[in-house]
Amino acid sequence: MPTDNNIRYDDRDYNAIVHTGNFDADGSVFLARQLTHIRAQVLRVKKAALNSFDVFPVTTDIPVGAETALQRVYDSVGVAEIISNWADDLPRVDLLAQESAVTVKMLGDAYGYNYREVQNAQFAGISLSAERGRIARYAVDYKLNSIAWHGDAAHKIVGFLDNPNISEFTLPADGGDSSSTKLKDKTEEQVFRDLNDFIESIPEATNDVEQANTLLLPPSVYSYLATTRLSYTETTYLNFFRQAHPEITRIMRVGELKGAGESGKDVMIAGYFDPTYIKFEIPIRFDQLPVEYRNLEYVINCVASTAGVTVTMPFAFVKAEGC
Repeated sequence: MPTDNNIRYDDRDYNAIVHTGNFDADGSVFLARQLTHIRAQVLRVKKAALNSFDVFPVTTDIPVGAETALQRVYDSVGVAEIISNWADDLPRVDLLAQESAVTVKMLGDAYGYNYREVQNAQFAGISLSAERGRIARYAVDYKLNSIAWHGDAAHKIVGFLDNPNISEFTLPADGGDSSSTKLKDKTEEQVFRDLNDFIESIPEATNDVEQANTLLLPPSVYSYLATTRLSYTETTYLNFFRQAHPEITRIMRVGELKGAGESGKDVMIAGYFDPTYIKFEIPIRFDQLPVEYRNLEYVINCVASTAGVTVTMPFAFVKAEGC
């Protein structure tokens, strides 16, 4: 039980509570222990269906406290040549980098308990609810997820879906009534033609240097491919595609791709998702600061920080709308 005398508490919380003068020593210890218990529950909360934390490699390379970070976008140049034994002018192979500074933005919210709630909980010998803390955690996660996909125009953060350097693939409009680009409106041959051409557009654009390892699909497309069987077989579209493309190690259903394109069109994405190519930079994931006493309420401020999603090798990614 969180009211057990053996439960530790944060000295910073205890000192802040004692300083208010609202509780005696026992009451201060009670609230400090409650806050310790609640903080732990908030951090253990089941992850919500916010896919950016699974799709993008999350990194904490930017030092905590940094206000800006250097972002590099690379392009490879140079080829090897046949040389003689005495050659001293070998052709250089290198990476061209475009550098730009990105701003690290702080996110924050807060939750708290008023003086009366704490008194009532202590009198009844019950725990304070951790639900407010869980909501605070989810609100931070939700905002981080939104920044990853869509950025934040007001603060000049570009989201992954709006990254101007990512290639765009145009799906043929020959499905159904000969004007639909949607996979569900197409024949089996057309579906696999579109998927293969989409995946192969990356090696074709990079002279077979790069290839995708991940395919991200909106929910309706994923469900269609995962449940629709090929004619006269027990194999679904998705299973057949996996067999044809063993290099694709992840095929993910991603709710954020629903209606994410122009005019509310669904989007699918392929790319090489590796920290050297793309990363979701989050110096501070979620931090609960020591309790503060304000206006008869004990408040816990929560903070996070991010620079958004950095795509260092944009030629290794492609997206298509209207799937």
